[in-house]
Amino acid sequence: MERSARLATALLAAALLLSPAAASAQPRMPPSSPSTAEGGPVDRFLKGAARVFTHMDGPVGLVFLPAISANPNSGVTYGVLPVAILTNPRHEVEHIIAPMVNYNQLFGPAFLGTYYWYPSADANFRAVLQKAQKVNGRAALRYEDRAFLGDRCLIRVDTNLEEDGTPRFFGVGPASPKSGESSYRLKEGLAQADFGVKFRHGLEASAGWRFRRAETLPGTVAAPAAFDPARLETAGYSMPRLTFSRDTRDLGSTPSQGSFAELFTEFSRQALGSDSSFQRYGGQWRLYLPHSDGHGTAFHLQGEYSDGRAIPFTALASLGGPRSLRGYPEGRFQDRGSVFGNIEERFTFHRLSVVNAVTEFQVAPFVDVGTVFPSPDRLEVKHLEPVVGAAFRAVVKPTVVGRVETGVSREGPAVYMGIDYPF
Repeated sequence: MERSARLATALLAAALLLSPAAASAQPRMPPSSPSTAEGGPVDRFLKGAARVFTHMDGPVGLVFLPAISANPNSGVTYGVLPVAILTNPRHEVEHIIAPMVNYNQLFGPAFLGTYYWYPSADANFRAVLQKAQKVNGRAALRYEDRAFLGDRCLIRVDTNLEEDGTPRFFGVGPASPKSGESSYRLKEGLAQADFGVKFRHGLEASAGWRFRRAETLPGTVAAPAAFDPARLETAGYSMPRLTFSRDTRDLGSTPSQGSFAELFTEFSRQALGSDSSFQRYGGQWRLYLPHSDGHGTAFHLQGEYSDGRAIPFTALASLGGPRSLRGYPEGRFQDRGSVFGNIEERFTFHRLSVVNAVTEFQVAPFVDVGTVFPSPDRLEVKHLEPVVGAAFRAVVKPTVVGRVETGVSREGPAVYMGIDYPF
């Protein structure tokens, strides 16, 4: 689920209005670059907005903004959010502190606190604490360092305790009808760790283990159909994981050239502590092609499949949401396997420079297509679901991206807000 959506608007606005607090090894733009449009109407408007909503004196930058997020499953959330951005003496972002109080019609008033730490361009830490009046609550920690032990290794640790009332279920299979929408609650406990070794030419090999306990409960949100009682279950997973990848991107969080390819396999075994035995395979490929200053094409292909006699409901592959089919709600299509692709043209239409910090404003028309399937031999082209849309983003390299994504499918539009690129 896209938890960062609840602070996306404010952090996006922070990126739009940014200052030296957001500078982190950005390229200096030549004074004659037309895309910078120094002194133009767009430049004057954004700098004027920065003077109204921000306070950027010294190493701590403050942004005071309303926060509005939209999600097809939870509706519109309104809130207020002061964002504190702390920098080091080199004007690089080190810390983002974002406490927020918001209100959602389905879940009532809530508090959401998020803390980001960027010790380097290759490492990041995130802590989330959330509690709503009804149902929703979360505590999560995540740390990743892709240049561990002198850039010879990578390490990733992720924990999550959560109760979420937003999930929807439409049925299993690529032809599940929209009228079959039902609601359920998901309670999850997760702990995962990965350690990898880097080789020459961007090659990486990593091994990890994932422990997860997932419980599905009756929903508290009204929906057209009733949730299948047979899927009210508790499943425990203990899964070793192997991953092989090749990464030639120029930047991990805000790439503009290079590629990333990954293959992985996971094994769930009762002998290792899981409630059921199955295996999961998958992979993805991302390609970034720069065409000129401020224009590039991004491709993404991804697929996975779970093989075994009985796949738990909470282990099914799913499509829909801000990282796959952006015109559908999260979890719109579910089955044992999924495959999807994305292509988008990323255009930088303006650059704002404030005290040597450069914020790039991008628009990205995109096309998504994908489907789910029960087995590889039953993957059918006729079930591919297309989505067209466009994204608006503010990018402060090498780590900060705020985005608003609008996609249109055969079932209508969907809007997502979040932090970082979808791929």
